Amino acid sequence: MLHSLKKQLSVFDLHLLVGTPDVSTMKNIFAYLEPMGYQLDSAANSDEVHNCLKTSSYEAIILDAQLTDQNGIPLYTCLRISNVASPIILLTPDTTLENLPRYLNGGADDIVTSPLHLLELEARVLASIRLARAHLASTKLSWAGIELDSLAHTVTCDGNNLHLPPMAFMLLARLMKAAPNVVSRSELQNELYGDTPPNSDALRTYIHILRSRLEKVNKPILKTVPRVGFRLMPMP
Repeated sequence: MLHSLKKQLSVFDLHLLVGTPDVSTMKNIFAYLEPMGYQLDSAANSDEVHNCLKTSSYEAIILDAQLTDQNGIPLYTCLRISNVASPIILLTPDTTLENLPRYLNGGADDIVTSPLHLLELEARVLASIRLARAHLASTKLSWAGIELDSLAHTVTCDGNNLHLPPMAFMLLARLMKAAPNVVSRSELQNELYGDTPPNSDALRTYIHILRSRLEKVNKPILKTVPRVGFRLMPMP
C-alpha cells in the first residue's frame, strides 16, 4: 500500500513541517523520513510553527497534539482558524477513541498514537496528502440542497455554512457523488485512508459527526444500509 502511495506522490517534492517539543520524537522522525528524500522543517513550540508557516508552505504538518497557543487553545485548531489548509496529522498519547471526535472537530485530518510507529506515520501522511490533492481536483457538488465546493473547502445548506472537520468533508463529498446510491463501507474507508484503514473504527466516528451535522440543518438523511454501507437520502 505504501509503495502504491509513493508511486502517486513524489517523495522528493514533499515538504513537511514537524512540530513537537519532544526531542527524541523529532530525532526519530527526521532519522526515518529524511534519508528517503522528504524535505523536513522542525519546530519545537507554537511560535516556531507559526514562524515556519510565514515563510514556507507545506504538503502536510505533523504536529504534537499537546501544543497550544498563548491562550491554551490547541495549536491545530488555531491553524484551521488561520485558514492553514495543509493536512494536519496529530501525534497523541491517547490510545482510545474517547478524544478522537475532539481532535477531528478541532481541525485534525488524522492521528497517530504513542508509541509512535514511523511506518504508520509515513502512510498516514501520504494518505492525507493524497486526499488533500483529490480535494483540489474535485469539482463543485450539489445535491438535495447541499452545495459543496472542494476548491474553497466549503459546504452550504440553502446558503448557510455547514462546518465540517476535514475527513467528514471528504466523506460527504464521496456520498454526494454517489447519491442516492449506496457507497460500501470498504469504499468509504478506501476513500479516506487508501489501503491503510486505522485499527479502530474511526469511520463510525466520522459517520456520526456527519449525520449529526446534517440533522441539525434538516438536510439529507445519512442512512445506514445494514451490512452494505451508507447513502444520502432526500428529506421526505
